[in-house]
Amino acid sequence: MQINSAPKSSRGGPLAPWALAVILALILVPTPALAYLDPGSGSFVIQGIIAVVVGAGFTVKMFWHRIKSLFTGKSTSEDEDLDE
Repeated sequence: MQINSAPKSSRGGPLAPWALAVILALILVPTPALAYLDPGSGSFVIQGIIAVVVGAGFTVKMFWHRIKSLFTGKSTSEDEDLDE
């Protein structure tokens, strides 16, 4: 009596490793960017970084009582009285 095992899955076949190798080679091989960054571009990047930091600080300031109550375990209703 012969028991048939589960059929092998047909996921890919012999072409799959080669396709994966070609895709990885295309992603990992460096290509020249042929780009120029002038001082204005650097200034724009610095402005973006400053905007993210200021925005994050403002967000933390707005929700500070909720963040504090999360760690202290006190309810936010007590903290809302302090805001008024």
